[in-house]
Amino acid sequence: MTAHAEEFHALSDTLFCWNVYEPSLKCDIGCTALKLGPGLVVIDPVPLADAAWKDLIAIAPLCAILLTNGNHVRATEALRQRHRVPVVTAPLTRRDITEFKPDVVLLEKELLYGISPISIPGATPGETAFYANTGVMIIGDAVINTSAERGLELLPDKYCADAAQNRESLRKLLTYDFQTLTLAHGTPVTTHAKEKLRALLET
Repeated sequence: MTAHAEEFHALSDTLFCWNVYEPSLKCDIGCTALKLGPGLVVIDPVPLADAAWKDLIAIAPLCAILLTNGNHVRATEALRQRHRVPVVTAPLTRRDITEFKPDVVLLEKELLYGISPISIPGATPGETAFYANTGVMIIGDAVINTSAERGLELLPDKYCADAAQNRESLRKLLTYDFQTLTLAHGTPVTTHAKEKLRALLET
């Protein structure tokens, strides 16, 4: 990964996002950070400029890194070494990471600082969403939001292990209470996120 973001955006006092265009992937990649419990949890870390990173961790110290799938290692190892924090994954995600061994495996619905994993079989290998009890849902690749005109879209079939299963797996998310949706690819949804996801799955 060569690209890094110059700044982050505060969606609330406890929710932060940043994204950047990654030339090697030919798409935008995004990262979510949540202030939870003892500090900051970063999901799918995208490199952030030093000045912006210092501003972010001044809000709360980094306490853990979470990954939604094995393709989103990104800046994980550099952050883990720099801040000496654990890397947390779901079991299937851990199986797909070859660069290093994650420190903690979190089972479905098991809580860590108020956030828990939800397996999304059918998307990319090891795909896992994370639900924060602050009303935030974080999705890796299963759903994208890269076009203002089209809005939320399912991961294109050609990238899915099983597109029909991906759609069915995402229905589990509708059993959770969330108002905000952040994604590894695309603009966060900050209003009526659950209703918009429901509408997508009903098309």
